[in-house]
Amino acid sequence: MVLPAGLESKCADAVTRAAAYILGRQSRSGGFCFYQHGSIEEPSLGDTYYAVSALKLFGIEVRNSSQVAKFVGQARIFGLTYLYFCAFTLDRLGLATRVGPEALAQIGALTIALPDEALSSDRMRAVERSGWLESVRKTIRLQRRFRTSGLEHARARSSADRRSASADRPVVERDRYAHVAGFIGDLITRGGFGVRGNLWDTYLALAIASLLGIEATAETVAFVDSLQQSPFGFLMTPHSTMPSLDVLYAGVQCCTFLELPIRLSREVIEFLLACQTADGGFSHAPRALPNLEFTYRALQTLATLAPELRRS
Repeated sequence: MVLPAGLESKCADAVTRAAAYILGRQSRSGGFCFYQHGSIEEPSLGDTYYAVSALKLFGIEVRNSSQVAKFVGQARIFGLTYLYFCAFTLDRLGLATRVGPEALAQIGALTIALPDEALSSDRMRAVERSGWLESVRKTIRLQRRFRTSGLEHARARSSADRRSASADRPVVERDRYAHVAGFIGDLITRGGFGVRGNLWDTYLALAIASLLGIEATAETVAFVDSLQQSPFGFLMTPHSTMPSLDVLYAGVQCCTFLELPIRLSREVIEFLLACQTADGGFSHAPRALPNLEFTYRALQTLATLAPELRRS
């Protein structure tokens, strides 16, 4: 799409300032930390993932990329989120082959359990539903990207498995996620997702549906389109009034998945630019504190709305 008139230079300037903010958060170890200040250096995998991802969106060079890879490779990996940050940071750097056998084995061994009856009911707390959707999205993305090695390591992780590995049938991905596809497919007929239908959970569910080849229903399209409202571009729920950067990010992502026109792009961009702070970083709302995660989401939204801003 084409940027609304008068916003081209503002968006280009926002990207330049954001890139300077990100590069200024790199530590001597190569990792990134959003509260980098003076001699304080506490880089994290999460901040490094968001920093590298944001820079790569616009073709901006990641300084000392070998040091970044070394920092990520030496980080202690525990749990899905750290595994995701580690593997995809290396992937963004073009170093997917540096994801080691231990990490690949962990990726292959990941499983997805459906929420129990209490969690899948309307009584399920919003944070629990969102957390489950996010973990499913990350698990499937990891296994899709690092599929072959990960599954081979997982099948051969015990001596018994190794002895019978040659007789193993290939894992059929459709069967691996059939229970998830059924669960998401049932929910998608209701329109919006969440304990109370909201844009963020709908974005996560649509991301999973896209990975599994599940088509959205007319009810979901209508739900998302109904949340395109002034004065900020999107609402989180039909009755919410508080805008945030996450709401805009989720709305734009939903429209992308659904191939739905973004009718209020000017309002989205203007609120987005209002979330940029004096040092170039983005916060979740105007006059709040910035961090690298919000900055990544802001730049991803700009890159989607204005692909002409991307550098070759």
